[in-house]
Amino acid sequence: MNASAQTAHDLDGLTRRFAKLGAELAYKDLPAEVAEKAKLIIRDGVGNQIAASATSEAAIAMVKLTREWGGAQQSTVVGFGHKLPAPIAAMCNGMMGHGVELDDAHGSGLIKAGSVIVPSLFAAAELNPQATGADAVAALVAAYELSIRVAKAINPGHRRRGYHTTSTVALMGAAVATARMLGCNAEQVADAIGLAAMQASGIQAYLDDPCMAKPFGPGKGAFNGVLAGVMASRGFTGPKKALESREGFLNAFTDEVRMADLFDGFAKNFAIMEVGFKPHAACRYGHGPIDIAQRIHNEGVSLDAVKSVTVHMSRLAIRQASKFPCPSLNAAMGSTQFGVALALATGSNGLKDYWDGYDNKAIHEGAARVTLVEEPEFGVGGRQSVVTVETTDGRTISYRQEEPKGEPTHPMTRDELDRKFHATAGLVIDDQRAVEISKRVMDLQEENSAAAIPQLAVAGGKEPSLRAA
Repeated sequence: MNASAQTAHDLDGLTRRFAKLGAELAYKDLPAEVAEKAKLIIRDGVGNQIAASATSEAAIAMVKLTREWGGAQQSTVVGFGHKLPAPIAAMCNGMMGHGVELDDAHGSGLIKAGSVIVPSLFAAAELNPQATGADAVAALVAAYELSIRVAKAINPGHRRRGYHTTSTVALMGAAVATARMLGCNAEQVADAIGLAAMQASGIQAYLDDPCMAKPFGPGKGAFNGVLAGVMASRGFTGPKKALESREGFLNAFTDEVRMADLFDGFAKNFAIMEVGFKPHAACRYGHGPIDIAQRIHNEGVSLDAVKSVTVHMSRLAIRQASKFPCPSLNAAMGSTQFGVALALATGSNGLKDYWDGYDNKAIHEGAARVTLVEEPEFGVGGRQSVVTVETTDGRTISYRQEEPKGEPTHPMTRDELDRKFHATAGLVIDDQRAVEISKRVMDLQEENSAAAIPQLAVAGGKEPSLRAA
């Protein structure tokens, strides 16, 4: 259905519907599995930010720049520990959240909402120490309800225009989370959504020009969302029909809106339950091939025994995750070719594996033996993959996978998520601090002030660095 052809009745009150949920959803109203998923997402996001504080070139450069600006000491810059104005701290932390390619992801929505919403949530929490941990969990669920539903409803058309949904849509979720943490009522949350929608931006031009800009989009989304929420809390009004109006977000940013994705099961079948976690520090589209390559490695085939690798992927998967040669560590993390070679060499694709593997000439040479082939059967953006390995001794090994590890249909276990957090955060902070953060986030509903969490996520009074370095 064409967005411009929607009747007023079809979409009437959509912005206010999301705003009412953001203002009124209570922790006690959340099913246990929804609350648990929200806390796992928060912990995952905090762990990614901590790791990125010592490893993300782009995020570290932004921290250095914003230190020059200074400003009100409001919200904590993760890892570093100093405070900056809330929107600026959220921007730095958002760049960290997206800077290590480990942020949570939604398949058909093409969105990684956590890298924008989690930093915004805690930047706002430090502006209002009365906001509780229970408020934070409910705020995150409401923010995801908007972000995931809108992202699903407008894609893949939105992506075809070149937009990065994580930047263009998640900022509205960040505005919901911020406004809620600042005690806004439903009308003020609607103002915040409108003020965020007016700032929506983010293209993926970096795909044709490897550079430092990719995490800047989610970082700026966090900045814009927090700014919108703070403005609304101070009485600044915004367009309360920003999503559905003739000149609103939906008409401006896509040619087609799927109504069912916006309305079916609203606030009952919570959209946050559709979100997947990333076990590998790589573009999500590279995860299926990496899963298979790790399987082949675990069956006894190492990279030095591989003559060639052919990977069948969807068209968008190749567009998003085909980067070779890899001029930087960030490019390697976004490269299916490099990720597959790393998996065959080591059997592991964690952040430290990429950090160490990038300096290994044999892995770059192995990546050159990986060929990506578009598979029409997988559609424009499917996440299926087939990997075929030809070995130097004449064997052919081939496997197919429908969904990458970490999707709700192919989930990571709680133990795997625990180990991911400790392995990621533990690159920068000591084990005792990681255990404390994990416990307190997973019991976040018991915290009298959600502001306690970002204040824990620092590198012990020194500049963040890799503990193993």
